[in-house]
Amino acid sequence: MFGIGKKIKTDFINYVLKYVKKNFTKRMYSFFLFLSIIRKFRKEINKQKKTDKFSEKLDKINYFEYRITSQNNEDGIIEYIFSKISNNKFFIELGFDFFECNSLNLIKNGWDGILIDADEDRCIKMERCLKFFYPKNNVKILNEKINRENINKLISSNVNHKQIDFLSIDLDGNDYWILEKIDTNKINVMCVEYNHWIGNDTKRVIPYNKNFTYKYDYYFGASLHSYVNLLSSKNFDLVAVDSSGTNAFYIKKNFSKNFEILSATNSFKKSSRFHSKNDASKIQNYVLNCKFIDLNNK
Repeated sequence: MFGIGKKIKTDFINYVLKYVKKNFTKRMYSFFLFLSIIRKFRKEINKQKKTDKFSEKLDKINYFEYRITSQNNEDGIIEYIFSKISNNKFFIELGFDFFECNSLNLIKNGWDGILIDADEDRCIKMERCLKFFYPKNNVKILNEKINRENINKLISSNVNHKQIDFLSIDLDGNDYWILEKIDTNKINVMCVEYNHWIGNDTKRVIPYNKNFTYKYDYYFGASLHSYVNLLSSKNFDLVAVDSSGTNAFYIKKNFSKNFEILSATNSFKKSSRFHSKNDASKIQNYVLNCKFIDLNNK
């Protein structure tokens, strides 16, 4: 009964938004879009800290995990890392949601930065929410489709800082190929989502397709070992794999002496947070039958 009522309300809101978008100015549409999500945003940024873990296979750094506005426990890992290295409080995040992303807790704590996403509505929502709740913020939001041809121009033309303290990448697609092209000389810490369904001890990545669109079928990105190998060549060490089996953190070797350097094989984690064993088996069988480039042979 309550589920049906919620669906009716959601359908009505979506109908109103479509009507406003079609018949009114962009500014008016932006205002109505903001009204439709302001309560959710307020609720999310004021949530209590949660510290539950999603794996029994933990490294020392996992005990610092917590989440407020990150999807999993990235908030705690980020805070721990930057408690041990100096920083200018500047981030870039590629791919985000307006109420849940790795940089939102940083913004709450006075960080500046850049958020880039291909979804126009998502960008409008975030821009309006940040302006309302954090009127003194210094965050630039770019509505751009990111690819390996434009990524360095997007960063260089919008970043004046000498150093980028934190780069987070969650594009559900060409992340590996884009990261391969990024000039990482000015970046100190990175968080990159890996695809655990591809498995451990393998270097596999989806073929590059500039127009790739994630179909929510778990076919995206690259394996953990692919990223570790790539980032090692760029002078970064693996220092954390979050307990949900979603993201891995890498630190420039200049700073990694303050951290335990992890083995991708030993610290690899599967995501069990949202899937039963039966569902996980079906998903993995499907993913392993998709097309990948095997970097082990290169």
